[in-house]
Amino acid sequence: MAIERRGDPRNAARDIAAMLQGAGHEAYFAGGCVRDGLLGLDAEDFDIATSATPDQVQDVFPRARGVGEFFGVMLIYRNGWPIQVATFRTEGPYSDHRRPDHVRIATLEEDSARRDFTINGMYWDPVGERLVDFHDGEGDLARKRIRAIGQPRDRLEEDHLRMLRAVRFASRFGFEIEDETAAAIRNHRSGLDGISRERIGEEIRRMMLDPNRGDAAVFLERLGLAETVLGESSKCGDDVKHLASIEGRLERSDYAIALAAWALDRDGANAMVSPAPSWQDQLKLSNADRDGLREILEIRTRLQSDWLKLGVAHRKRLASLDWFEPARHLLHVLAPGLAANIAEDVEVLRRTGLAPPRLLGGAALLESGMPAGPHFSEVIEAVYDAQLEGRIESLEEALILAKEIWQNSSRSG
Repeated sequence: MAIERRGDPRNAARDIAAMLQGAGHEAYFAGGCVRDGLLGLDAEDFDIATSATPDQVQDVFPRARGVGEFFGVMLIYRNGWPIQVATFRTEGPYSDHRRPDHVRIATLEEDSARRDFTINGMYWDPVGERLVDFHDGEGDLARKRIRAIGQPRDRLEEDHLRMLRAVRFASRFGFEIEDETAAAIRNHRSGLDGISRERIGEEIRRMMLDPNRGDAAVFLERLGLAETVLGESSKCGDDVKHLASIEGRLERSDYAIALAAWALDRDGANAMVSPAPSWQDQLKLSNADRDGLREILEIRTRLQSDWLKLGVAHRKRLASLDWFEPARHLLHVLAPGLAANIAEDVEVLRRTGLAPPRLLGGAALLESGMPAGPHFSEVIEAVYDAQLEGRIESLEEALILAKEIWQNSSRSG
């Protein structure tokens, strides 16, 4: 059963922080919600960092429950909004480059030092309305740069996925990556080989669905991360014409469109040979994403090489495919004249229906006395081609044509 959410999540989080402070504990907004607030953006989530231990949090909020006991994270619902409350902590070595070997309760300043980038290491006191910033994250926001907290190599060694997070933040906000941080990323990029493909795929998907997907691809190429992630070098450098042609945020179901654009930008004409199988493994694509990627590239190739030679029926079949329009859009990037002509042709074809209901199906053929055989499906498709071309308009005409085709195929067979 869904929990009804009321009011504003910021107010819900402020109430929780105020109650913790009222019980004698420090409590601050932490991480992305602070960063986004300073940028004038609506925060997606509100997290709270506190000096209170999980037991002390539960004393104030008896219905709180642990969701990350190893890290001292508690989940509290306020007005239906889920707010995570984490105890200040410092972390031990990251032997697996993902999870610290141990954690211990710490001060606020120590808590900030274990975070990834300066823009994510700030805290906001929603009661006293003051910023706590140990690493000049506010200055880096003003300078529009992504900079690791402390020594970049140390932050990357702790979790190599932070290399991709740096790219995602930089592209999302239109920032640059500070030189030392960028150099550390280049030097540590092979570390991504030890990161699970699911985590890598999630980061890439978030970048490609974002409106600034082209900027993300440029960062990935220039830092050497694209080759590491995809297992293949780019033959076209960091030119991102196809990605740049896609405007706005994409829905999750349209992820394949961005992947196809990226494939075309990286491999040019060679993208006609779909990278779907290898990319599915490298990025842990769903079957739907893999199939969409392959189909978009295949349709684009057919449009470029075959459209002018196709008859009405085959044009209608092609134009009625689910991924036709994205493929035509990507064709427009390098062949705008052909893509525009195709769009005009399709508008004409729509007048008589791109994919009208079939006049004839297998059941009708069997009822007419035609036995099932090796040419059965060929007859049905040939009749549908005639329907698409306007040569038949009724079931009676379809049956007559079907019998003619069947007889001819039987004689030739």
